[in-house]
Amino acid sequence: MRNRNKAVFLTPDRLEEQADARASEAKQLPEGEARQNALRNAAQLRMYASMKRALTPRLPNRNSRRGSQG
Repeated sequence: MRNRNKAVFLTPDRLEEQADARASEAKQLPEGEARQNALRNAAQLRMYASMKRALTPRLPNRNSRRGSQG
């Protein structure tokens, strides 16, 4: 039987957390390629979170309909 990797859904908030962690890791690194890569990865994660927020449909708030139903 094959092992299949389970797909993981990352929320925009979780992506922001990962970006923050990556940026703080970068601050600990000396100037150089590794630090630049960590900062670039943090920026990519933030952009991904931003795109997910923009593209994810917003569901109507359940409470907003109660007042109009009478």
